[in-house]
Amino acid sequence: MSDDYLWDRSGEPDAEIARLEELLRPLAHDGRPLRHEPASPRDASRRGRAWGRPFATWAAAAGVVLAVSAAWRADRPLTKSWEVARLPGAPETASVPTERKGRLGVGEWIETGEASRARIRVGLIGEVILEPRTKVRLVDAGLLSHRLSLSRGTLHARIWAPPGRFLVDTPSATAVDLGCKYTLSVDEAGAGLLAVQSGWVAFVFEGRESFVPEDAMCRTRPRLGPGTPHFYDASDAFKASLDVLDFGEDAGARPAALGTILSEARPQDTLSLWHLLTRGGELERALVYARMTELMPPPEGVRREAVLAGDRKSLDLWWNALGLEDVSWWRLWERPWGKVRAAQ
Repeated sequence: MSDDYLWDRSGEPDAEIARLEELLRPLAHDGRPLRHEPASPRDASRRGRAWGRPFATWAAAAGVVLAVSAAWRADRPLTKSWEVARLPGAPETASVPTERKGRLGVGEWIETGEASRARIRVGLIGEVILEPRTKVRLVDAGLLSHRLSLSRGTLHARIWAPPGRFLVDTPSATAVDLGCKYTLSVDEAGAGLLAVQSGWVAFVFEGRESFVPEDAMCRTRPRLGPGTPHFYDASDAFKASLDVLDFGEDAGARPAALGTILSEARPQDTLSLWHLLTRGGELERALVYARMTELMPPPEGVRREAVLAGDRKSLDLWWNALGLEDVSWWRLWERPWGKVRAAQ
């Protein structure tokens, strides 16, 4: 089966994929216009997404997909290795020393050379492209968990599985795929950078969470975990000031950095402000709250006291009002991965 069929329906589908589509056909969209929610600042600033169907409908559909997926895979052997193929150059690996294609087993690693790249088939759910000087290890190739560990370098992931099925550990955070396409880089010191091209990714470390939607990025540092995500087109002053709050060691520089963030923030930058509502001291959080209410007033039922106290329900309601992905997806899949920790 061609990968192109899964993306644009070109090429011939695998027989099992065709059978899965037939089983899911009753859930297909009927062609009627979706119900549009009020446009948010983020929608207005870009291309105006509409999330018409209630989350409960999507959750029910996801349950059907999982059930059918389990039935589809039940009669297939559980593969404990993934296919690795050379791209220009020759990856150095115990699994693929000289062959054009090979297998990467659980516990094995692959390291690309100075001018070589490699492609890893992530079971049946996607693919990962490794750039030169990249080292990864296959941690888990199970039925419900597909997991890599990125020691250094850059990978590009393209995943078409249900949320939470594909994870990548780094020295400072774990990227949990929520149905997306993204790039993840790690330098020699273990610092990382996640950039999302479509869908969204949860970046987590020891209870610290960063939600990174399409067209956004997030840095991470060893022992500190993920910083504050921001959109690619945020101002340079805004991004530099976030680094000061997230990773700076000079406490005296924080007030000026926060002042720059609040003054530079656009309506779409409420993505970053929302994360800052649970980070920093009490005074900092109060200032962030005040600025965020100017840019995107909290929805009905969300109170200042609850937000500043870190009430998750209130914070999630406000997140959902920003016009980004529904955080309920993450909460739905968070339980199995709630204790995910980056590889040490």
